[in-house]
Amino acid sequence: MRPWLGLKMLDLNEMIIAQIKKQDASFPNVTKGILVAMIIPKSPGERAGFCPNDIIIEFDGKAVERLEEVSEILEDKVGVPIKVVVKRKSNKLVTLTVIPKDANVVV
Repeated sequence: MRPWLGLKMLDLNEMIIAQIKKQDASFPNVTKGILVAMIIPKSPGERAGFCPNDIIIEFDGKAVERLEEVSEILEDKVGVPIKVVVKRKSNKLVTLTVIPKDANVVV
């Protein structure tokens, strides 16, 4: 089984941050993290309450900066609730709980 959140995520870098800040001045003040670029409808990520431009800073109790770290944590977590801390517009911190589904099972 392979865990699936239904989120399109990217590692943040200076160029991406600058581009988003030009379009949205309320984008969080971050220098690194994992950007939630898109949420697939009816996915575990949508049900958990993720929003576009959320920045994942903590995943399952561990600080994360790269997508690779999230993948390692997710490895065996199908069906297991995971707490995720995201930074939103105006630097608001929000804790979400997501339950990964099996990527091989249609939503």
